Amino acid sequence: MEEMRIDYSKYRLETAKKCLSASKTSFATGEMDFSLNRSYYAIFNALRAVTILDRFDSKKHKGVISYFNRYYVGTGIFPSNTSKLVESAFNLRSSADYEDFYLASRRDAQQQIDNAEGIINMIEPYLAKRWAEIIEEEKLPMSAIFTRTSTRQFEPRPVESKYIIKILRAAMAAPSACNQQPWEFWVTDDKEIIARLSQVSPYAGPVNNAPVVIVPCYRTEGLPVAQMAEIDMAICTENILLEAEELGLGAVMIGIAPLPERMEAVGEILHLPANFKAFTIIPVGWPVNKRPQEDRYEPAKIHTI
Repeated sequence: MEEMRIDYSKYRLETAKKCLSASKTSFATGEMDFSLNRSYYAIFNALRAVTILDRFDSKKHKGVISYFNRYYVGTGIFPSNTSKLVESAFNLRSSADYEDFYLASRRDAQQQIDNAEGIINMIEPYLAKRWAEIIEEEKLPMSAIFTRTSTRQFEPRPVESKYIIKILRAAMAAPSACNQQPWEFWVTDDKEIIARLSQVSPYAGPVNNAPVVIVPCYRTEGLPVAQMAEIDMAICTENILLEAEELGLGAVMIGIAPLPERMEAVGEILHLPANFKAFTIIPVGWPVNKRPQEDRYEPAKIHTI
């Protein structure tokens, strides 16, 4: 997938250079309107060579330009005057392509060639650096964080207790506020209880076909920072999901807290003590199939100050 991004980026950079060459040829033969068109597309393809590395892609010109201006010019990666150069190229190309009787001047055409060449020369070293970074990132080992997906269909075979113990060891390895460790875990493979748990939420259907279910719960008394308990539970729940992935198992988090009616329903089914509340339901089992994780990394959401 990463190599594909690089391939698309390289292809678009080469396309930008071909457009620039065509613009110069048209200029030399006196076709100024076509020269303006090709120099603009040289710029547009150079911009797309950059944005595809963020997994942003669009054939809409204003969408690409807006994204580039916001995340590459606006953040200082490229000079502030780049936006004006791109806007000028877009406007001149639009006039040359769509206005009747428009006469493109040699001056404008030459300026656009110079602008396109300058933008490509500016972008090319940036791309080379980004390609190298992406290749290096791919050499890093892939952890369960990057392969875990929610599993809702399970094979009927049981999950041995040794796997559940390892998962719960991972859960209890989680950090918590003031080390208060508010968690305890109810584990069941009882089909009747599992069936009842699958009814506590409109989204709990996957629970019913799981061979084993873990219900992380938390104490409400004796905690130094009780208001942080649900955050602690979220962290330990993530550990459960990641360890299940590491072991080749599948799991999914069914939301229970902070909805009182769901928490109470689970509490009644499990006969929880009065000082415990259910946080979530996690069906665990061998996945029927495994799909690749969607890559959600977006450099645009990172702000360096």
